Amino acid sequence: MNRIYYIIVPVVLFFVFVFVERGAAKEAHEKEQAKVAAEVKRKEDEAVKKKELEDKAKVDAEKRNEERLKDEQERDAKKKKDYAEKIQKLKDDVKKYTDDVELNTKRVAQLEKDLAAKRDQHEADNRAVFEFAKKVELSKKLRRDAELEVQRYNEILSRRASESILANPPASAIPLK
Repeated sequence: MNRIYYIIVPVVLFFVFVFVERGAAKEAHEKEQAKVAAEVKRKEDEAVKKKELEDKAKVDAEKRNEERLKDEQERDAKKKKDYAEKIQKLKDDVKKYTDDVELNTKRVAQLEKDLAAKRDQHEADNRAVFEFAKKVELSKKLRRDAELEVQRYNEILSRRASESILANPPASAIPLK
């Protein structure tokens, strides 16, 4: 008997082991399927959430994109408006300064004409003053010459008169008293 136990016990234990192992395997398989099902459900939920988040993000991105485009259009419109205003201001300034230049050019031409007339008048006045000074000097010279001539003539007359017989009678012709 002893020998039979050696064969029967292991065979019985083997069947018990197979029975327990199959129950444990079945249970493990069910747990695995439950895990897989839970994982699939979790992935589906994540996919749904991800899809919802993507849709929401897409909507938000489109909204931001529209706002950005609107802002860019507003900025572009504002830049164009500012540019147009600056160009118009520059054109107005150019017109204003051109008119000022024309006015000042006319004014400068008139002032140069007046200056030339004043210079000509000043030169004519200087010439007249010079001519008058020349006439005065000539008059003074002629007067000096005339005075010298008168003095010379008086001296000649006084010399002739003193040399004359009437002024100095001869000694014999003078009566003695």
